[in-house]
Amino acid sequence: MLSGHKLATLAMALATVLLLFTGIPSVLASGSQPSRGEASLPPIKHVWFIILENKSYDATFTGLNNNTYLWKTLPSQGTLLTNYYGTGHYSLDNYIALASGQAPEADTQEDCPTYETMSGSMITDRSSPNYGQFKAAGAPYSNEGCVYPASVPTLFNQLDAAGVSWKGYAQDLGNPDTGSAPHDVNACGGPGANPDTAPVANPGSANATDQYVPKHFPFPWFDSLLDNGTVDCNPARIANLLSPTSGLYHDLQSVATTPEFSWITPNNCSDAHDAVCHGNNLSGGWANVTTPNPPVNYTGGLYASDLFLEHVVPEIEASPAFKQGGLIDIAFDEGFPAFTFTANSFNNSTAVSATAATSIASDSAAENINGHNIYFEPTGPNTPLLKDPSGNQLYPGPGDNAYVDRNPATPGIIMGGAGSPPTARIDAVSADAGSTYVNDQSIVATDIGRTVTGAGIPAGATVGIVDDTPDVATMPNGAGCSNTCATHGIFELFVNGLPAAATAPVRSITLGAETSATDPLFDATDPTTGGGDVGSVLISPYIKPGSTDATFYNHYSWLRTMEDLFNVAKASPGLDGLGHIGLAAQPGLKPFGTDVFNNCPENVCRH
Repeated sequence: MLSGHKLATLAMALATVLLLFTGIPSVLASGSQPSRGEASLPPIKHVWFIILENKSYDATFTGLNNNTYLWKTLPSQGTLLTNYYGTGHYSLDNYIALASGQAPEADTQEDCPTYETMSGSMITDRSSPNYGQFKAAGAPYSNEGCVYPASVPTLFNQLDAAGVSWKGYAQDLGNPDTGSAPHDVNACGGPGANPDTAPVANPGSANATDQYVPKHFPFPWFDSLLDNGTVDCNPARIANLLSPTSGLYHDLQSVATTPEFSWITPNNCSDAHDAVCHGNNLSGGWANVTTPNPPVNYTGGLYASDLFLEHVVPEIEASPAFKQGGLIDIAFDEGFPAFTFTANSFNNSTAVSATAATSIASDSAAENINGHNIYFEPTGPNTPLLKDPSGNQLYPGPGDNAYVDRNPATPGIIMGGAGSPPTARIDAVSADAGSTYVNDQSIVATDIGRTVTGAGIPAGATVGIVDDTPDVATMPNGAGCSNTCATHGIFELFVNGLPAAATAPVRSITLGAETSATDPLFDATDPTTGGGDVGSVLISPYIKPGSTDATFYNHYSWLRTMEDLFNVAKASPGLDGLGHIGLAAQPGLKPFGTDVFNNCPENVCRH
């Protein structure tokens, strides 16, 4: 449990945030328009945002790994944000947050089981803390689709309205695929021609010739971009990163051909996602540009991301556009290994009891509200802190407790709570032969990782993904679900971490006694998890080389900063009159300011 002082601090901060949210309507209803932006901003004309994958600050910026270009060379050229946080797990929800300020939804938090447009509606009640969020039609944690309808705006729509040029570059985009369906069918890089009318299951993963994956590219997930193809989803806006005719290097040759905002998505090898690459490091066209001694091996991870950055960043820094006062921003989508006990342990692996909960809180979610660093973030309407009848959180909001493990050396301690691990249990279930899913009305998320045995169960099976969804038929008046609503429980069988099918019809299972199962749940009083502390490096003439900044920032802070830098408020007032959309419009949310742009004279920076 958190200490009394820690809980009091969190409670006070939460109360402040709630007051701020309820204050939104009074600000907007007054008819007054606040002045643009809260930060002192340099006159940056060009931004290059490079997004990498799945590594925490502990792994990338502490010397733990041999990725010296990222954690030594680049910070020496700019500033290192030591407390920059992701906003969810596993990947797609972070890209959605960066592009639109929308909080995680079940499908985006699962990296999109089916590529289709979700149904639902925008929350327009200005008194709601979820004002400006899209509420999916179904119950929380139910699958509703991954593509947001046209009512949800993005940063790129704002840039369009403000007359700011932009381009999305993705390594391997358009490459032929080997052994799988194409990943990039539509012009924005999505896996289907039309998510409104032709859903596509399993949007695709890396293969030997195409290591691009749609879940790491924000553009195909918004109808506001897909439906405006003549402006947004076309080769002038969406391009293969290393194309000799429309790629990054080609565009950097002059200021006139360089977009004002550039989004750069490496492939699954170059972004540190895959430890062993599906294709070699030449995949994606390294040979098409002037790269001396290009790498030829299948080693991925931070080694591959360093090779990628060493290739791309100097090209940007040598460009005429960067020399006019540009900004290079490098971040990771999410990473949360700061408190794990199995296979991936870092700084706090010996902490127990109260220290454990504190560690999880400090490495999970964070942002800065009204000048105060806080260790949580809004959950949004689609990933609430759903509880069981005993008040325990079945799903703790964004983050879904990914990568958090119990300490097997102290089995009596459950993170954020107390008690002993569960003993063996027999559940009545149903599953057909060949199915990887088992219907189990007793299953809960704390069962993830437990062994599963019984007739029809393959050897070595464990509980994989768990989905406990309230039964709509038992909701009071259909208006919402109390803690006493019936739930429909289902889980996926895993063997060695991969889905495995039942060999015969299954009617009963035995869950093994749990001693060190993964993904325990927080109790109802602890803060939600987020995307973890990932850190970020920013390089610009307006930033002092070798500096650091400990202010709490996250993807919503990043979005707010981009909106301010490009003054989108002149054409898109947003939710707050300042040009901010989604959770970037949280009252008091701090964007990057003079703490980041720390080399900008007062007569140069604008307010």
